[in-house]
Amino acid sequence: MCTISFVPNPQGFYLGMNRDESLLRAVALPPEMHRTGSRASIYPREPGGGTWIGVNDVGLALALINWHVIPAQREIRVISRGLVVKALLAAENIAQSYSALDAVPLHQMPPFRLIAIALRDRSIAEFRWNQDQLRVIKPLWTKQHWFSSGSDEAMVQAKRAEVCQKEWQKSDAGSLPWLRRLHQSHLPKPKGMSICMHGVNAATVSYTEIVLDAGLAVMRYHQGSLCKSSGESVEQRIHVSATSDSIAVPLLRS
Repeated sequence: MCTISFVPNPQGFYLGMNRDESLLRAVALPPEMHRTGSRASIYPREPGGGTWIGVNDVGLALALINWHVIPAQREIRVISRGLVVKALLAAENIAQSYSALDAVPLHQMPPFRLIAIALRDRSIAEFRWNQDQLRVIKPLWTKQHWFSSGSDEAMVQAKRAEVCQKEWQKSDAGSLPWLRRLHQSHLPKPKGMSICMHGVNAATVSYTEIVLDAGLAVMRYHQGSLCKSSGESVEQRIHVSATSDSIAVPLLRS
């Protein structure tokens, strides 16, 4: 159960993500600087090393959510989806990230949706893995929201999308304060349907924010839900290169 919001602006973009998890899951570690291939990157991580969101020094941001509407094949030997974002942070653009998936053991991973956002190309890709094939969707470079839920995902998507649509009518819509308010929203009610969700067994366990602007990527990580100001916040910064090291390869659509 998660919510991802993408807000583009003339200088770059904002990316906000609520991570909703079991309350029994181990607490994740705050973001740190890492080396991924030849790229510098920032991401938080699980105690086991995997991650669900990150950004690198060429302005490629990645965020992964589970795809609960597709039933997982329980007979397979499962490998953590947390490896996907880490592997793709070595890429320079969306085409390279698509190619990098060839080296990832997808057939041993449950279904997921991976959002890739490349600042240089002003492009977005959504990689959808259903344990059988990988499908690529190319959304427009405009405001976007993605939702997942382990309980009636279609209904949760509809309810949260309705909340987002109403919030976009606010006078400060698209601003950073607006994005943070959205990700602490308890509408339509403060339970499993809301963007900031609070359930008996699961809840929003963190909020991660990426601000990419003027050659700098800033990741802010709030441990716990944003509605609780007592949560720990950590900030990391990375300089983003303004020029490309290689030529982008056309991305096939399916």
